[in-house]
Amino acid sequence: MKKAAPVISYLFHPLLMPTLGLLIILNSGTYLSLIDPAAKRAIIFVMALGTLVFPLLMLPFLQYRNLVLRSGQATTKQEKLIPQIIILILYIITFIYFQKLPLSHVIHGYVLSVLATFFLVLVLNLKFRVSLNTAALGGLTGLIIALIYLYETELQGILMLAIFAGGLTGTSRLALGEHRGEVFWGFLLGFGVVLGTILVY
Repeated sequence: MKKAAPVISYLFHPLLMPTLGLLIILNSGTYLSLIDPAAKRAIIFVMALGTLVFPLLMLPFLQYRNLVLRSGQATTKQEKLIPQIIILILYIITFIYFQKLPLSHVIHGYVLSVLATFFLVLVLNLKFRVSLNTAALGGLTGLIIALIYLYETELQGILMLAIFAGGLTGTSRLALGEHRGEVFWGFLLGFGVVLGTILVY
């Protein structure tokens, strides 16, 4: 498991989850799936740019400034704040941009929930330890349940895969010694924030 754990951590990396969640929304079998294919590609591109591509492009700069190691990990707990704050700013910009687009409240609520989850994990990690990896998978699970509840769409199979991926990711973090009980709290946090935001927004 220790050999497989790094691969699993990268495969279900938190930065991938916002774009994956949007892909699920736009292919959920609801009226949201009826958006023009060109518009879908544009929406996904914007999400991937703000929550995946730009954060990854910052990595060489952070390594150059010795703020993260070559593995991509922060050197100390304090220095971990710097890349996280940069990512938070990029998430805020992405949310503001999405707010200007004439899209469904579900999509707006989802983008807000992604931002809220990351912000809460960042704040909580100042005093406690919450797994961002499992928070991202918990958020994805919450999104799928919200879609099933709101639209009665057939996403049970994807829901099972998301729960399995969450368990696998949590196990990999435990195997790496990165976290302990906080993998559960991370999953619960992401799940509650995303589900609650989409239902209430």
